[in-house]
Amino acid sequence: MKQVLASVGIALLVAGRPVAAQELTIDWSRTIVTGGVLLAGAGPDGTAGLQLRAAGPTSFHLVTIERPPVTGPAYAVTGQVRYQGVEGQGYLEMWTVFPDGGRFFTRTLASQGPLAALHGESAWRPFELPFDLSGASQVPSRLEINLVLPARGTVWLGPLHLQRSYAPTATAQGGWCSARVGTLVGAILGSFVGVVGAIIGVLGGRGRARRLVGALLVGMIAVGGCLVLAGAAAASSSQPRYVWYPLLVIGGASGVIALVILPAMRRRYAADELRRIEAMDAGPSA
Repeated sequence: MKQVLASVGIALLVAGRPVAAQELTIDWSRTIVTGGVLLAGAGPDGTAGLQLRAAGPTSFHLVTIERPPVTGPAYAVTGQVRYQGVEGQGYLEMWTVFPDGGRFFTRTLASQGPLAALHGESAWRPFELPFDLSGASQVPSRLEINLVLPARGTVWLGPLHLQRSYAPTATAQGGWCSARVGTLVGAILGSFVGVVGAIIGVLGGRGRARRLVGALLVGMIAVGGCLVLAGAAAASSSQPRYVWYPLLVIGGASGVIALVILPAMRRRYAADELRRIEAMDAGPSA
């Protein structure tokens, strides 16, 4: 059973100068950010600081790192941030883009630690945007770093650093599971739905096991709906793509297919039953 879901990525089209591939430190005195104000010596330890002020919902594109020099199984963009008067939950985010077009994000939306969301007021504190490449067959073609503020607020950023990371990042990112587990769950769910679909096709095509086929179709609708709800909840809570994507794809496909097939199967079984009754009424031929 083939399932296809068109993924739509939201591109933040604001100006920014790409950083050379060999540069591991993003120095704001050499990187232009639209909407940002360079403050010499205002960053942590006297470094150049970047001030970003929002009067309403605003997304700032900070920098694009083309062909990032990623050599290990995990990496992270780190730095220090301070903020004042931030309404709602603002966050820093990193989009990891692969040559095949795949896009995966990491966001600072945790309740505490280096991945904590930006809310209210804070002195300089460290932040981290990690990503785990375990199981990936490609290295990223670019990294896109953004700041998102849902309402008013002012944020100051120190220099950013791209560095190798050795710690697993799944739990640090606040994900429900790791990328490997998410892929495994998607494969298991897809295989299970495929097996159930094959059973329904074989039994329904032969007009057998009416109750079983009906129960399987109703079960597919119920399970598909639950998976879609879980996927929507994961997406709305900014879980990684590998968490919500399989749930939405498999749940949506199985639910829709079962909804389409169920009435047709009921008509098929009803027609078979009517033919059997008619044959019994006609009796044996003379």
